[in-house]
Amino acid sequence: MSDYIKTVFWQIEITAPKENAAEIEEFFLRSGAQSTFELLYEEGRTSNLVEDNTQLFFFYPETFPARAFAPMALATLGFPDLEFKISQVQYADYLKEFEKSFRAFALTNKTALVPPWDSENTDLAPDLKKLWLVPGMAFGTGKHATTQLMVEFIEETVTPNDTIIDIGSGSGILAIAAMLWGAKSAWDIDIETLAVKSATTNKELNEERHKSTYNCTFAVGDFSSLRDQAIEKEHTVFLANILPNIFEANADDLKLALTSCRAWALSGIPSLQEESFTAFLKTIAPCAFEIRTKEDWQIYFCKDLL
Repeated sequence: MSDYIKTVFWQIEITAPKENAAEIEEFFLRSGAQSTFELLYEEGRTSNLVEDNTQLFFFYPETFPARAFAPMALATLGFPDLEFKISQVQYADYLKEFEKSFRAFALTNKTALVPPWDSENTDLAPDLKKLWLVPGMAFGTGKHATTQLMVEFIEETVTPNDTIIDIGSGSGILAIAAMLWGAKSAWDIDIETLAVKSATTNKELNEERHKSTYNCTFAVGDFSSLRDQAIEKEHTVFLANILPNIFEANADDLKLALTSCRAWALSGIPSLQEESFTAFLKTIAPCAFEIRTKEDWQIYFCKDLL
């Protein structure tokens, strides 16, 4: 495992209006946050998308002056009265909490997600491909419907000649799933440095367990990174599991991605936003697309564009 498992982080938790979440996230990430997530769901309950407020979590290095920074940042943004909490989190302790309850399970009908501490789970069907994962401070534990929808798309779509481009790679789960299902390579970017470390650790874990080498590259970046990437359209599958406001804010680069591949899938779209997101996507998508729904979430996809 990478040394970051031993790292101590400052955790800043902010209760914020949903309409201001993107602005706050961008500011805190630019200030040096190594990871962030928005608590849109919890185990055992549906999404809180109907509520006005949301919970934002940011993780900073131990040396960062978090206690002084948080109130100053919120005041600078014009939200001096927002509720926030600051605490220290040791990654090893964070991981121990996962170990208490996180067990191997069938991610899809064909793929199982297996943490290393539950490798002998006898409840899994023996014919499932095992995707090994250490859950971390990056999105992608496999419990969310959007991740499951994306892995199902990968199982149906990927061929041995394909390169996967994944924007917002999180824990690396989609790239690793693509490798399991025969993709040639994967190029993955995320705006969070901690996500890149988490994905790299999970890639190495799967290489070790499957005694194979995965041609996956994980790097810090955003949608604009696509402009510098050499893309072979006939062998590229584009993936992104992100929230709608981020897709919309990067419309030009998203259009480039959707027109530079043979198949694509976008997820992270709440069912409540289907009408508005469908209207947006129709303005940039190069083809008629399909929609699938699971729980309160949707995936938009198009196959075989060539």
